[in-house]
Amino acid sequence: MFTTREAESKDYEFLYDLKKAAEFEPVDQVFGWDDVVQCEIHRQEWDEAKPMVIEIDGAPVGSYLVECKEDHLYFSRFFILPEHQGNGIGSEILEQVVDLAEQKGLPVKLRYLQGNRVGQLYMKFGFRVTHQSSQFLNMTKPYRSEREVSAV
Repeated sequence: MFTTREAESKDYEFLYDLKKAAEFEPVDQVFGWDDVVQCEIHRQEWDEAKPMVIEIDGAPVGSYLVECKEDHLYFSRFFILPEHQGNGIGSEILEQVVDLAEQKGLPVKLRYLQGNRVGQLYMKFGFRVTHQSSQFLNMTKPYRSEREVSAV
């Protein structure tokens, strides 16, 4: 079982190392990994919003961020340490995010790097590609109105 909490200043280095562990290969394939650039991106993202930290027995193993926009939820910074992937954590987090979106009556939008295998998980949860470039895939999980839910 895991717990979540808002990131604190003590998590800053862990979150950079987590991103590197989880996303090095797709970033390297698409852009080429550059520590200076990635550190700057990490600093900018940190200053914009603090993600949630996923913990198992008090040890951090992942992160994610849900931002409530006017017309959708935006899901990002979803990383799980490789040794904790495939254990259902990602599915549980996504289930919680989709439930939150349903409660708010909003779709969920996200974007991820080409070559990142997380796309398979998103598709399993009903996300559909809305735009694609040589670098990124944008996906949306539409909100299902009460009428559509009842008809299923």
